[in-house]
Amino acid sequence: MNELKNTIFKRKSSRNYNNEPITDYEINDLKNFIANAKSLDSSIKTDYDLLTQSEVSTRMRWQAPMYIAIYSEEAPNYKVNAGFIYQQVDLYLQSKGLGSCWIGMGKPKNPRKDLKFVILIGFGKSDDSIYRELNEFKRKSIEEITNVPSDDLECARLAPSAINSQPWYFKKNDKEYEVYSIKHNFIKARILGKLNPIDMGIVLAHLYISNPNTFKFEFNKNCTELKGYTPLGKLSF
Repeated sequence: MNELKNTIFKRKSSRNYNNEPITDYEINDLKNFIANAKSLDSSIKTDYDLLTQSEVSTRMRWQAPMYIAIYSEEAPNYKVNAGFIYQQVDLYLQSKGLGSCWIGMGKPKNPRKDLKFVILIGFGKSDDSIYRELNEFKRKSIEEITNVPSDDLECARLAPSAINSQPWYFKKNDKEYEVYSIKHNFIKARILGKLNPIDMGIVLAHLYISNPNTFKFEFNKNCTELKGYTPLGKLSF
């Protein structure tokens, strides 16, 4: 878990890959990690397929050697749950020296019928550095994402999101946080409405990885009303 936590503070999305093959050993390790990743809601069935470049269709100018196609049962908050699980996987890949990137504009050419396709993660080996310095992150300040600034939320501040929209807000009350997602205007909602729930799972994964023994989250609509935001649940760590 410490490797994943350290990766939070240096990760970056990779968009340049070489043709060096990923070994069977690396694939088996990846499968084992996914099998043991924590979920936010274990009652929601999730699954994945590992696909090659020829098995996916994307609108990106670049391609990755391999892709994780993420699937889920359609249930309340299923996208948040999927983002939570697979951000752990994203960090795992990068902790092992593999580049990776969430891909919102892509899909399998032959998606499964038993579960809902959610999103792709591309991954592979890169000739470029897959890491960056902390000062290279372009993110909102701590003051913009919470009412009580704290270094405890730095791992959340650095989380990736669709077009770097950073939709999260954490309102601290005593020893817990109420977690919110931003409400977008009509135009932004058309672009980000399907992706920001995944982003909320991603940011919660960073908080879990940074606090694995104390992290607690409960989906709960009974949060305080906050103008411009939609409540997601209550968090403590």
